[in-house]
Amino acid sequence: MNNIENVYINYRNILDEFTENQVMNRYRVLYQEIKEFLKSAEIEEKVRIDEVILMHTVLDYYSDISRQKQFHKVEHINDMKSIAYETFWFLRRKPLQTLENPDQSEVLAFINEKFAFSRIAYFLVGSGKGAALSEENKKGFLSYLDTFYYFLKYRNVDAQMLELMIMGFKAGVMVAEDLKAN
Repeated sequence: MNNIENVYINYRNILDEFTENQVMNRYRVLYQEIKEFLKSAEIEEKVRIDEVILMHTVLDYYSDISRQKQFHKVEHINDMKSIAYETFWFLRRKPLQTLENPDQSEVLAFINEKFAFSRIAYFLVGSGKGAALSEENKKGFLSYLDTFYYFLKYRNVDAQMLELMIMGFKAGVMVAEDLKAN
């Protein structure tokens, strides 16, 4: 049975498998990314990070990763799977809490989704952040990002779907590069 005692016992197993240091490092990186995101959006005074929920987010992520590694009998998972599962648990747990009425701001109303979206967008463009796109490609890319953000806000999200969306984008980039070379 999956009662609260069993859940916390399962977290103990996660700490044994991944080490407390590994879990805390991921927590700290995520926490720092959130702080930087809130500062850049100039909303650090309007949003708080629920540290307990954020820790559950990280532990749930590791719990899923543990199951993935055991099921597929692999030592490591790829970056796309990692960000997909991390994003899923972030959106599921929602560790960012608004301190004022979110009705007055779309960003505040969907603060968890906005942060998750910004991380995925950064992951997608990586080192190509400053690349110049043709107007047609820019329009298509921005449309994709708008659709992705809409999806995060209003659709049921699971880790596998996020992974597929990220993988699809990356595959499209590879195909476009090959087509461009020919």
